[in-house]
Amino acid sequence: MMRKITAYLVAVFVVLTAVYLGTHVVSAAPEVLTISPTAIKPVINPGATKSGSFQAINQGQQSYDVIIYAAPYSVKSENYTPDFSPVSGAPAVSSWLHFSQTSGIIRPGQTITVNYTITVPLNTLAGGYYAVAFVETQAPKATSGVIVNEQVGEIFYIQVAGPVTQAGKVLSWSSPFFQKAPLAYTLRLENTGGLYYFSNISIVVRDIFNTPKFTLTTQKVVLPQTIRRITDAWTKTPSLGFFKVTGSATILGHNQPLPAKYVLVMSQAVRYVFVIIGALLVLLIILHWILGRKRRKKSHRLTNKR
Repeated sequence: MMRKITAYLVAVFVVLTAVYLGTHVVSAAPEVLTISPTAIKPVINPGATKSGSFQAINQGQQSYDVIIYAAPYSVKSENYTPDFSPVSGAPAVSSWLHFSQTSGIIRPGQTITVNYTITVPLNTLAGGYYAVAFVETQAPKATSGVIVNEQVGEIFYIQVAGPVTQAGKVLSWSSPFFQKAPLAYTLRLENTGGLYYFSNISIVVRDIFNTPKFTLTTQKVVLPQTIRRITDAWTKTPSLGFFKVTGSATILGHNQPLPAKYVLVMSQAVRYVFVIIGALLVLLIILHWILGRKRRKKSHRLTNKR
């Protein structure tokens, strides 16, 4: 009897686990406007001018009136929320940018080329300065209702030439041991210098057999005197599993390995299954103990009668 109950509980556990194991798929709608390249990194001497160009592409099915303009660029918090408002006491970097056109029409499938010049004031100190060029669609004047203009941006990471301190480090790296799917990790990079740097980041998630299950390679910019928090997740994490998370990040050209993190992933549904199975096993043990005690008492009484 006890063996049948145990076998039944194991079967229930296997079936429930199989039902709740799964993955998540996320799809995104395509953008109508794109811009290329997405970042420009010129090095310019104080008092000098540099020219170049970028392209705006219409991937939609209709024509768009667009305007082209520059705005300041900075970030808020460790999450790097973009901020396009002027920073008190900082140079008006957006005023350094001038475009060959400030408006136009982009027809379906068409690409327009915008020429720009960057003029750095003569007495500007060496270091990093940042602005963004926007290409923004304009709703027709006769349109009624609420219309949201689409906006794409070209970030200018301007380095004014001259001696400047460059320094940074991996501030922290974490991936909690006990997690629900999807498996997540957080990397925090610090820049204590006077110029931005780009960090090449690689993350690898392996299973208990050391087989790679997920690999991410990305590049992130870290602006001066900021900390950037980079949080990501393996969206197709199974509902139950044990994994090792490793990786590396380059800081100013130096590759820094990230210590291995071990993670047990268990979804809420699977946790409930384990709790139910655990409770049933405890109940089974109690019943086994009670029945055993009754048998021992009965055997003891029979022995005494003899």
